[in-house]
Amino acid sequence: MTYELVIKLYYQIKMSDFNTVIDLGTDNIRINVFNNSAQSIFLSQIKNNNNSETSLSRLIRSAEKKLSMHIDYVNVLYDSTKFKSIDLSIKKSFDKPTLISKQYKNLVEEANFIIKENYFKDHVIHLIVNNIIIDEFKEIEIITDEIKIKSLILEIKFICLSKLIVKNISELFKKNNLNISNIFCTSYVKSIFYKKSLSTENNYIFLDIGFERTSAWFFKYKKLYFFYSVSIGGNHITKDISKILKLNKEYSEDLKTKFNLDENESFYNRNINKEINEKNIPVDLLKQIIKARIDEIIQLALNSNKTKEINFLENSIIVFIGSGSKLLPSILDHNSRNNFKKLIFFEETDSMICQAGFEYYKTEESRLIIVKDKPKKTGFFETFFNFFSK
Repeated sequence: MTYELVIKLYYQIKMSDFNTVIDLGTDNIRINVFNNSAQSIFLSQIKNNNNSETSLSRLIRSAEKKLSMHIDYVNVLYDSTKFKSIDLSIKKSFDKPTLISKQYKNLVEEANFIIKENYFKDHVIHLIVNNIIIDEFKEIEIITDEIKIKSLILEIKFICLSKLIVKNISELFKKNNLNISNIFCTSYVKSIFYKKSLSTENNYIFLDIGFERTSAWFFKYKKLYFFYSVSIGGNHITKDISKILKLNKEYSEDLKTKFNLDENESFYNRNINKEINEKNIPVDLLKQIIKARIDEIIQLALNSNKTKEINFLENSIIVFIGSGSKLLPSILDHNSRNNFKKLIFFEETDSMICQAGFEYYKTEESRLIIVKDKPKKTGFFETFFNFFSK
């Protein structure tokens, strides 16, 4: 065994005690490395700056330098309006009572195989079992070894992404000598993680306002009902400020951030940045620009045909997450707030975003997407040849 191989095996064994989560955002890329005690040992982020390969390389090198080891496998958080949902109900009946524990995973695997075969251009990112129905009508939440059944129905929601997009993401990481263990949808795993810290309610909507995208995740009785995404986010507010007030984009982003810190006009009068006074920026107009775009984002993200069908909004708690939602507390007026049962402005951090991915990685649900290929049928001569070649 060569010295180089020994070193490689040493690093693989050493890194097996760690789990790395990378949030591949459009605006920022985050990394968080967890040890085998689930403690964060390295956390950092970097601006994407329209060059994901370079930004990712710099982020990985800084982590490896700090940890004094090579990072090989990573769990990736990614978000896009290209995610789509596929619903499938699958049933199996049995001649005699049989243990559910023996049949549940087989039926999940069969459902996964059906999606894989019929949606061959898509990659399954999440497999969510929303309902488990035994003996035709009885719903259960937990599978135990002693339950015997005569029939089993699983109602499953698949969250998929184009294989081409997955390939492009994989190639980006390969260029940085990284292998992807899993790809998860960022806004979904964040919603699952944050929901644990909120009081129990029937209906939740998590509205994740990102850089160039906004996603709404609708939960009904703790289960994912559906989701909807639009290609509009916080960066569009920056572009509006830049265009209407005739400011460069960098300064517009800075102005938007300062507005988030303090909306009072007195703030602008006393601000040390002389450019604000020199440009004589009208605070009321700035607020109107931001409010108009935010109202549009909420309107587009929450008023899909499906929400109108079930009258979801009036009875729901809406939880605002994502960097773009930080502007909302000072912008949403009384009428906007009355459109919903309750509004929660969730304070999230870089650490929490990556931790959401790490916690999801440890769940049983994250392991359901593994598909075992069905054995191919072999002809007589091939079987004959294989038998005597053993």
